[in-house]
Amino acid sequence: MRRLYQLALRSRNLNVGLARRFTSTEASTSEEDSTPPTLRPDLNFEFLLNEKNIEAIKENILNRKGVGDIDKVHEKWAVIQKMMNSGEKPNDINEQKYAQLWNELYDEAILIPNMTQDGVPQGSEENAKKVSEWGDKREDDCLTAEKLVQNWRSLLHPTEASGQRSYVFLGSLASLEKALLDYAYERVCALGFRPITVPDLVSGEVTQACGVMQRSEHPIQYTLAGDEAHTKLSGTAEMGIAAFLRGRTFQEEQLPIRLVSLSRCFRTEISKSASEAKLYRVHEFSKVEMFVVCTPEQSLAELDYVVEVQKGTFQALGIHCRQLEMPSEELGASAAKKFDIEAWMPGRKLYGEVSSASNCTDFQARRLGIKYKTADGTTKYVHTCNGTALSSTRTLISVLETFQNDKKGLGELPDPLRKRIKQRGGPLRFQPAKSLA
Repeated sequence: MRRLYQLALRSRNLNVGLARRFTSTEASTSEEDSTPPTLRPDLNFEFLLNEKNIEAIKENILNRKGVGDIDKVHEKWAVIQKMMNSGEKPNDINEQKYAQLWNELYDEAILIPNMTQDGVPQGSEENAKKVSEWGDKREDDCLTAEKLVQNWRSLLHPTEASGQRSYVFLGSLASLEKALLDYAYERVCALGFRPITVPDLVSGEVTQACGVMQRSEHPIQYTLAGDEAHTKLSGTAEMGIAAFLRGRTFQEEQLPIRLVSLSRCFRTEISKSASEAKLYRVHEFSKVEMFVVCTPEQSLAELDYVVEVQKGTFQALGIHCRQLEMPSEELGASAAKKFDIEAWMPGRKLYGEVSSASNCTDFQARRLGIKYKTADGTTKYVHTCNGTALSSTRTLISVLETFQNDKKGLGELPDPLRKRIKQRGGPLRFQPAKSLA
């Protein structure tokens, strides 16, 4: 099998046009230099095409909601093998047919999800493992966030402007949201993450490389109308950061590189219940996102560090949370291991996901050509980790429902929020408004 794979690499390099489609670019030598990415990712075919791995890959696909078909990958590879063993010289192979075969192979292979790390819980969301919890859990009768702020005249829903699930924060809620985002962003920067601002528009190639796979008829991303390049509205700054890093090669001593970005996020959300309506599932929100580029040896520790940053952020907010290790069906295509933090929302009487952290190993790096050079000059693929420091709307729900008082306002807010609101001259007490804004 290895001999045939090497033969495939040699034969496809004979045609310059095809080589651009199927081979990796030469690496650059510094963080500032970058090489234009290839049109086809350098997938780990040595692993995927090894027949000894078929059953393990099948089991992994099954445990992750059945995305991808390794049998189809091997079927496509068998056709290519037959062509290469037919006795024809490579330059006698019809270029169009050859390109089509490789296109079909890659189209199937790119759907294969990352391998799940050993020890990750198997199955659906119900099998998530609670790792820790903190904060007092408020269980008395409380209003939902939306009902609480009805008389504040601070939450509007201008559906005629931007459709369902749109919202506007005015006055008090705008100040509170800004304080939350500033707090998370400033804290993460102080802990060694480098600020970066990235575009909210990314190509479909990048979103797929990050692990966003279309699984149903309902679109999971917003695509610009009439855009032949399939440009997407980013669902998270992770995608913009990944696009920025695409094709780059770092020196080993530069790693880990830790980045943080504050951006708008766009989702085609569908509510599953009444409690998930209004602010819980919206099409657009703000989020502080962490992204780490590291060596394979560093990625386990970097994931742990991201999680510790997340925990410290939410502990300081004084809301009750629990940390979960997520099971295989909740990992998406890219993550090998994932943790979620869920905040208690006493008005809704439910836990809602407010943060997640993933170790994507080399899944994204292979698809985006992100590499590093070791001290001896060997070029390898990096590992990537990512994590939400804070998302605005759901964290806001938990804060509002946790700190509400019996006067349909808010009691004393935690120090990180009170300090920032005071600095900007905002209200330290949030109560019903006396007149229209």
